[in-house]
Amino acid sequence: MPPSQERGIRPVPLDQATQGSSPGLPQAALPVFYVLEREIFMSTPVAEPALAPRLAAASDIIPCVEELTHVNESLHRQEGLLAASAKASRLLLEAPDVNGAIPKVLRLIGEAAHVDRVNVMLAKSGPEGEPLLVLAGEWTAEGVPSHIDDPEAHALDEREIAAVTAELRAGRSVCLNAGDGIAGCSSITRFEGIGTRSKAVVPIVVAGDFIGVVGLDNTRQHRAIESAELAALETAASVIGAALHRQRLLDDMRRERERAVEERATELAKANAVIRGNLERLASEPDLNSFLGHLLLEATRQFGAVSGAVVVSRDSLQEWRIAAHVRDGHLEEPPYPISVPTGSPFGNRFGQPHEPMYLDVTRQEQEFWPGMLAFDQSEGHVGKVVYPLVFGSRNVGFLILRFRRKAEDVPHSELLVALAQQATLAVQLTRLAYQAKEAAVLVERARIGQEIHDGLAQAFTGILMQLGAVEETPPCKNKSSTLAVTLQRIRDLARDGLAEARRSVMALRLDQTRRAGLELALRQLADRSTVPGGVTSTFEGGGLATGLKPEHEHELLRIAQEAVSNAVRHARPQHIRITMADEGENWTMAIEDDGRGMGQSPERSERHGFGLSSMRQRAGDIGGEWRIESRPGAGTRVSVRMQKRKA
Repeated sequence: MPPSQERGIRPVPLDQATQGSSPGLPQAALPVFYVLEREIFMSTPVAEPALAPRLAAASDIIPCVEELTHVNESLHRQEGLLAASAKASRLLLEAPDVNGAIPKVLRLIGEAAHVDRVNVMLAKSGPEGEPLLVLAGEWTAEGVPSHIDDPEAHALDEREIAAVTAELRAGRSVCLNAGDGIAGCSSITRFEGIGTRSKAVVPIVVAGDFIGVVGLDNTRQHRAIESAELAALETAASVIGAALHRQRLLDDMRRERERAVEERATELAKANAVIRGNLERLASEPDLNSFLGHLLLEATRQFGAVSGAVVVSRDSLQEWRIAAHVRDGHLEEPPYPISVPTGSPFGNRFGQPHEPMYLDVTRQEQEFWPGMLAFDQSEGHVGKVVYPLVFGSRNVGFLILRFRRKAEDVPHSELLVALAQQATLAVQLTRLAYQAKEAAVLVERARIGQEIHDGLAQAFTGILMQLGAVEETPPCKNKSSTLAVTLQRIRDLARDGLAEARRSVMALRLDQTRRAGLELALRQLADRSTVPGGVTSTFEGGGLATGLKPEHEHELLRIAQEAVSNAVRHARPQHIRITMADEGENWTMAIEDDGRGMGQSPERSERHGFGLSSMRQRAGDIGGEWRIESRPGAGTRVSVRMQKRKA
């Protein structure tokens, strides 16, 4: 009976094992080798009597049997390693924690490779940047010492095994035997490990980057690892490397997310602190320019800007005006014009609502604000952020930050958004406060006018009626009598008082210009101010359409009423002349009288009365230029110059 039937082992034909290494034998006569516990049996498919001559021909093949057996075992180990690599890959893919699964993977590889110890060392940088191989995981067979128990083996400077690491970093595996001396490797014994007799080291390379090694140690025997096994080990190392790389990417992503969350939390906390401080300042700081100055300082400090400005729209003046300017951490006046007209290049470029803009100053050629580009260039500014202060559907201003670096990321900062919103809130609150104050003043003026009309004017009317009744009595009919003269003086005074009361009521009315326009209102003022036999008032300038806002025309009427009232009460004029003239880019309204003039300078008179300062303030509020000219005995001229509205 053939040995294969007696012992139950798989026959291996010689032609498959030797791959045609004996071309001299006929195909039908090739023997079959059976290998079991180092005993070799042969059989052939021919009859037993024919064995002798054929065995004589094949006697030179017998010395190759041990080599074939070794190759067969190596192929089996390669197959086992590949199977272990597949299991390891599946295990690593399914493991929630790659590092926790590494010992199991190393055990699979170690048992398949028939070694006593397998470890993974990762390439890292030391405290001073030195290249290290750091022990990251290990499996050992029973009774085999561990690298992990040896503190000195946890980390090894690559420079101490430079010759070996040069090969590994080049992507080539290295096989070592105990006692082999290698030039330039002062710590080769530490690298080999405790009790190691032979060692194979396989590099882990991912996407062309060297990330570590897998070491396979034999501590019980010297055993050379064949190239086929080494290739399978390299496959296993690539599986481990891919898993470690994937885990590293996941860890990096997690750390990046955590860092982003921390940065966002820090930015939000900083933004909240800044917002809270600004809101407290806004509640306690009544002056808009002062608040915007503090806010601008905070913005430049938070973003590292070297300069900045807050620009606000003043509709009454039809201009953009710089409300605050910061340079090198200090509030100061801008070294260029503080305002530009609404229709300027700046207004045309930025006047409509738009998204925040980043301007590269080094490439900017167009001048939007006179002198601003020259200032940026002289200060070495590189980038500029222009953030609009949008309320509703219109821009009420801009927050401008200048940098000596690239700052494309600043316009998207949530802190900048919060600061811009606070600036917008401050500007709008100031406007609402002004409007509320103006409305309250107008309501109060209406109330006072009503009180004068119902009280003082009616009282004067009653006095005149009583005087008329007294004058009808017999003692008063003698016009030359002392009593008649006195009554006439009383009547004149009462009439003057009634006329003054009526003028005051008309001056305090709210909507004269809104109903009929400035021209008609000034003409009516001239008519009402005319006293037969006393003062003659005239208006010149009919047929002119000023195009001014109704609010501005209303303020001009109030100035004219105050100037006429002052002339009638104090100057004793014979003529008062009201004019409205077109002077190219401006309108000029003037009130002239031929009265006795002012006995002291207008500045001193303004300090002692309310009328002049009220006219000056009204003119300033609407962007007008107010002037007063007077000389004793030569009359007085009050004028207001207003810029025409852009079409």
